[in-house]
Amino acid sequence: MGWEMLLNEAIEFSSKSSYQDTRILVAGVGGAGCNTINTLSSLNLRGVDLLAINTDRISLERSMASKKLLLGKRYVNGQSLSGDIDLGQKIAESSLPEINNILDGYDIIFVLAGLGGGSGGGIGPVVAQQARNKRSLVISIVTLPFRAEGKRKMEIANVSLEKFYRNSNTVIVLENDRLLNIVPNLPLEKAFKIMDFLVSDIIRNISDAVNKPSMIHIDFADLMKIMKNGGTSTVMYGEGEINSIPELVNDTLKNKFYNVDHTTADGALINIVTGPHLSLSMMNELVERLTEGMDEDSEKKVGIRIEEDLSTKVRITAIFTNVKYLGSTREVSLVKEEAFSGIDPVFP
Repeated sequence: MGWEMLLNEAIEFSSKSSYQDTRILVAGVGGAGCNTINTLSSLNLRGVDLLAINTDRISLERSMASKKLLLGKRYVNGQSLSGDIDLGQKIAESSLPEINNILDGYDIIFVLAGLGGGSGGGIGPVVAQQARNKRSLVISIVTLPFRAEGKRKMEIANVSLEKFYRNSNTVIVLENDRLLNIVPNLPLEKAFKIMDFLVSDIIRNISDAVNKPSMIHIDFADLMKIMKNGGTSTVMYGEGEINSIPELVNDTLKNKFYNVDHTTADGALINIVTGPHLSLSMMNELVERLTEGMDEDSEKKVGIRIEEDLSTKVRITAIFTNVKYLGSTREVSLVKEEAFSGIDPVFP
């Protein structure tokens, strides 16, 4: 049998392969989490259910989630918690039957929250804990407040963050302060929506990686292996041409929203979406450069999906797990502002 015939048979077999969808729930908790749910709803993600949880009745009524859960009616009568995370935790713990019922039946549960407030920071960790008790893979994605919002709010956020660490398999942390370096002159509404866009893109990439047939597939078992004890995780993005791999990798590693050292990671999940022209040697160089400096025993998983219309373009989403935090910083990020040029269709 010639190589050409073997290749054709392999491609035909791959195209006939089927995958059972991984069941995914995205739970937005509090105002910031519910805002991101509205962004996600416009993406029509395959196999993804959207849940909004809040004590604020008006915010919940505006949510575009397919599932909604209003908590704390006898405590705050449909109002917000005004930053009281202890009250948020109390309300969540008094509502465990309702929370547990709505979390049933999922392989992956994302918990989205803005920290520094009472609902996201108080209710969110309890939701994560209940999801983990169901043996779902729990990926919490949280945003830290601007430092200009005050020391007290940052202290509250850090208390909540520690609880998320204890109750999640892995926590992806995003710093709002990074927006000051990337889009300082963007109108306020759009600047805040960039974080919604980023969180939505993280979920879309993970969802697509496990639920869309690919040349090299990432499945639920791969995610669980890398993320089950993932600690702090960070996500980096890159886009470029296949003939400039070093520049593409360099840009990817600079595009971060939390000040961590990715080489300290004990796991890396790299999803590559490209046209039909990426060669085996190019893929190998790309992965080696992205993971250079990581321990030899660290877990690495690569997924590749071909989209014909990308031609020679390459898009990378790299998730590094259990990374070391380098401390608060205001160093200028080199994320290109053009990277957000596509947000207008999502945010009218």
